[in-house]
Amino acid sequence: MDTQNMARQELLTPDLSIPESACTVQVRVIDTNTLLHLNPKLFWHPEIPNFDGIHAPIYCFLISNGTRHVIFDLGVRPDWQNYAPRVVSLVEATTTVTPGTDVSSVLDADTSGLGIRTADIEAVIWSHNHFDHIGDMSRFPHSTDLVVGPGVRAASWPGYPSDPNALVLYADADGRAVIEISFDGPNSLKIGRFDAFDYFGDGSFYLLDAPGHAPGHMCALARTESGSSSFVFLGADACHNLGVLRPSDYIPLPSSTALDDMLRVGLTAQELQPPCPCPGDLLHEYLGSTTSPFFIVARGPLFADYDAAMDTVAKIQELDAADNVLVLMAHDLSLSDQIPLFPKTINGWRASGLKTGTRWLFCGDFLPALVENNKQQT
Repeated sequence: MDTQNMARQELLTPDLSIPESACTVQVRVIDTNTLLHLNPKLFWHPEIPNFDGIHAPIYCFLISNGTRHVIFDLGVRPDWQNYAPRVVSLVEATTTVTPGTDVSSVLDADTSGLGIRTADIEAVIWSHNHFDHIGDMSRFPHSTDLVVGPGVRAASWPGYPSDPNALVLYADADGRAVIEISFDGPNSLKIGRFDAFDYFGDGSFYLLDAPGHAPGHMCALARTESGSSSFVFLGADACHNLGVLRPSDYIPLPSSTALDDMLRVGLTAQELQPPCPCPGDLLHEYLGSTTSPFFIVARGPLFADYDAAMDTVAKIQELDAADNVLVLMAHDLSLSDQIPLFPKTINGWRASGLKTGTRWLFCGDFLPALVENNKQQT
């Protein structure tokens, strides 16, 4: 980033007012190798010709505070045909699932010596109750609590088969405690403009109220380093492509030359053949602005509260502007071969330069479509 843009970002960067704490959590990213096709017209706007979407990962997270362990999201159960019938119909009508494994199998098959098993998980936190995040709770013992956002309990249960139109199963909650987070009671506070809940009560892990995509949708903020304090933001489905967040007033689009150096590796030799212009030029020409994001969330059933969804995105952009916050969205394909995965932790992200090194890689999702469109026009 040039000196002028650095000064501009420093001037605009919001005060997040995150309380000080010496307590941290260990964050491990779990990729169950499940892929989910994201159809652009359902998730973001405007559509780009020749860009028919991506087969995206679904990241889940093991959060460890000493001997206490929680899972944030479970992804898709491999036997997704055993979800509630309404969900199965929705999956068949809107997407393609390439099944992998499940979080409990990843934990129980681990031979690294970490020793954290399914039976050690005190709680599973659902960011929201959509099929690609709820997994299969029956794989966890009844001693594992289920933590959900505001209103999710009433919106989800009694579940299928008691309610034939339910999105979740009766079995997901049967025999276990279902704890609904309140963002205006004890342990509640503000993180930036987010209403927050201090989960462990020590400032190491916050749940954030992030409405818009689904009732009771939550994100999270994990403190991965004390002293200088660094954090990982777990964005769940607040957006489904980083182009909804970037560029922004806080993080402008880099120069064409800088983008060229980052993104040429994502194009094939054939795509780079003349008369293709430089990737950076294509991105600048398409966007026409250095501070407006490539996309906005799509109006429709997947963002039923559109105004709330847009406000949540704006709040995330403020966190994204902070050098000490790494934003991880649940379906970010651009990070699939960039981040350390379970059983490794992601706590050392700041020293590794992960944030700055990957910030614009998401452009590779749709850059081949822009190349093809350019060739068709010339």
